[in-house]
Amino acid sequence: MSSPIEIINSTNYIISGEISYMTVFCSSHYFFVKPNTNWESEKRGICPIVQVSAMIRTPRGVFTAKPFVSIGTAYSSFEVIQTRENVFCVTRSRNKTNKKSVILESSDHFF
Repeated sequence: MSSPIEIINSTNYIISGEISYMTVFCSSHYFFVKPNTNWESEKRGICPIVQVSAMIRTPRGVFTAKPFVSIGTAYSSFEVIQTRENVFCVTRSRNKTNKKSVILESSDHFF
């Protein structure tokens, strides 16, 4: 059982795009995401993803992000990021878990 697909828009612009699958038996998903928000699909079944593409609408025009391309992945969380002015790319999403640092406490201050 696979999880829903998540597209994270980490830009300050509206994005839209397409998720393409390896097989013709799985129809493409299309998404539209407001700035700094997420989009989530319904579950996709066993369909491997081969490409996630995105278009970014900025005040300077519409730009095509460098797509995420795979031979077929089950990975389900992707992020659109801005790498330079008017340059964007689709990547696997960053790990958003917050790791807490370990603090060792000791009542004996002499080591």
